Amino acid sequence: MEYDLSNVNEDSILVFEYYTATGLDDLCISSEAAALISGLVDDLENEDVYLLLSKKYSYLGKDKNLNLIILDEDKSENALEDFLIDNVNKFNRSIFISSEEDNNLYDITHFLEENNVKLYVSDTESTRICSDKFETFMALQYKCDSLPLTYKVINNPKIYWKKPIEYNLKAINVPGENCEVGPIPDDLEIKNKLIAKPLNGVDCENIKIISSKSDIDELDDLFPEGNGILVQEFVEGEVLSVSLLSDGKKALPISLNKQYVSLKNDVGNYLGGELPYNHPAKDKIFAVAKKAIESIEGLKGFVGVDLIVKEENDDYIPYLIEINSRFTTPYVGLRKVLNINIGQTIIDLIDGKLSIEDIDDLSFKSSVKFIKDNGQLKIETI
Repeated sequence: MEYDLSNVNEDSILVFEYYTATGLDDLCISSEAAALISGLVDDLENEDVYLLLSKKYSYLGKDKNLNLIILDEDKSENALEDFLIDNVNKFNRSIFISSEEDNNLYDITHFLEENNVKLYVSDTESTRICSDKFETFMALQYKCDSLPLTYKVINNPKIYWKKPIEYNLKAINVPGENCEVGPIPDDLEIKNKLIAKPLNGVDCENIKIISSKSDIDELDDLFPEGNGILVQEFVEGEVLSVSLLSDGKKALPISLNKQYVSLKNDVGNYLGGELPYNHPAKDKIFAVAKKAIESIEGLKGFVGVDLIVKEENDDYIPYLIEINSRFTTPYVGLRKVLNINIGQTIIDLIDGKLSIEDIDDLSFKSSVKFIKDNGQLKIETI
């Protein structure tokens, strides 16, 4: 399909979000996706933006001062991929949004980098690391102290893949000197649990809290044969995240966010959050998030760190759970209440027009809450 790109120049910037460009419907993600891309293009009002949207989401480009390209997903289920293959050589710059699902984030990043497009998002290697929760753990294990017990298993019926899970569940509930390899005793009191989740999970992902042998047996129902499974020490505490800006080497925490999550019928759901969130250990949490981002070179733009903060012996212990090398939902609320234009700041930061040290005197006009209600993201100031 032919598109009018005759006015594209070296300053033009290709902007898109995976779900709204492909026309996919996913109640877990589509509302957030629409809010994210709409907010980003508003932030980039002073840039020469070429926005890719599917026909289904074309309303998002209405009344905006930009170059709108409508991809006809009815004629090709690969309309976004086809456009990029045919036209990537016309663009020097791009900023885009995608989740890690099906390796979309990594594949798009890799393709654009291979075609010498300057990106205002994390690079290919850092995206690869952060798209796999175990790879993230491996990259951080000697650099960050705030990591829960973490390992990986593969659902392989030809080996005893559940045995390490049984052993570790027993080991964390029995004093070390008395722990022997063998079945979990029926009378063992389980105070410390494990949690199993996909290596490349997103919102609405399968999660299993493990506190018994029967829980381990049920993993077959959640994780198909051949799938990798991340198993971690289950940390009970407050679920928080930190949003940061990064230039690829140095990072600046800009907001602490409370997350609302639920676990029901072995499915984890992200329900929303609020920001900025006050916490007595904010400085410690910020330090952990900053260290994590700076430990993986190439993380750029708007990035996030998910943590669980456990109160223990009159102290707060932040446990790092995962890194998001991409735009996340808090961006939608942050851009409404933070005293800087986040999108434009990212462009200027990576273009070298300002440094991390130049971004100071951050303040909030108010607080904001964002809630997912029947698949729709609702935002309100508080």
